[in-house]
Amino acid sequence: MTKANRNQERDAVLFSFHEAFERPTAAQIIEWTERYPEFANDIRAHAAVAREWADDRHAVSAEADESLLAAGYSRALDLMHKARTSTSEAQRSFQDVIAARGMTVPQVARAIGIDRGIIADLFSGRMSGPIRNVFVDAAIGVLTMSRDTFARLHQHALNNPTLGYAKATHAPSIVVRPYDDIIRTCDDLTEEEKKKWLEEG
Repeated sequence: MTKANRNQERDAVLFSFHEAFERPTAAQIIEWTERYPEFANDIRAHAAVAREWADDRHAVSAEADESLLAAGYSRALDLMHKARTSTSEAQRSFQDVIAARGMTVPQVARAIGIDRGIIADLFSGRMSGPIRNVFVDAAIGVLTMSRDTFARLHQHALNNPTLGYAKATHAPSIVVRPYDDIIRTCDDLTEEEKKKWLEEG
């Protein structure tokens, strides 16, 4: 038998041994060394390496599972905290809230069932309180927020009002009016609708 043939046969035996046993036992090693005595030293060496790899693979796998779970859980908590923090920081105004929800002022007004000019007055800081509960309840329902968030955003709007549209006769100005006055003077609301939005509740 030539050296090349011997090496090919040895490689074939070791490959078969590896295929047969991921973590060979002592009995399996003895069986194969008796079957192939000419490759006994190679089989024993290969078995030792295979057992070591199998032990390492199981140990690393067990450690990785525990550490990966812990790291994943930690990352998830961190992301949840950042999401809560960034949401409250990013949504400092009504405009931020509706942008995050993919809505516009007219869409919010339609969803509430009120004239969009009234929503525009609220969002731009031109509506002072007290705001009736019937309106607040409708707004927080559509915007999916708490009363506290609504109050905070309303205060932010009042502290940072935006200008109204320019008229041909004068420059734009900030005119803050009470909620009740805005509802009463809205030409696009019927008397029945005005009564509804002025209800005490």
